[in-house]
Amino acid sequence: MTNFPQRFIGLLLRQGLARGQAFWFPNCAAVHSWGMQFAMDVVGLDAQQRIVSIQRNVQPGRLLHLKQTRSIIECEAGLPFPLERWLGESLHFEEKEVVDEVL
Repeated sequence: MTNFPQRFIGLLLRQGLARGQAFWFPNCAAVHSWGMQFAMDVVGLDAQQRIVSIQRNVQPGRLLHLKQTRSIIECEAGLPFPLERWLGESLHFEEKEVVDEVL
């Protein structure tokens, strides 16, 4: 999610996410869950896209600022991935055309 309307609305209009679906917010170090209808897991990445922070089960109505974070990945809470074991690992993103369901 890169443009202002996408980032402003984020995941607010969703009831949940498909299992394994996640959204990447580049140039972002904070996240809020005000108005959310589900808990989420939040992954913070540094400038080299290494995982530097993991916040599991972030409930609606919270505000998080992740230190040393340059971008954020949000997904529905409870993903079975071993995120904590991946701390320090780099992610590689591939560009893909996405149909915007929110806006």
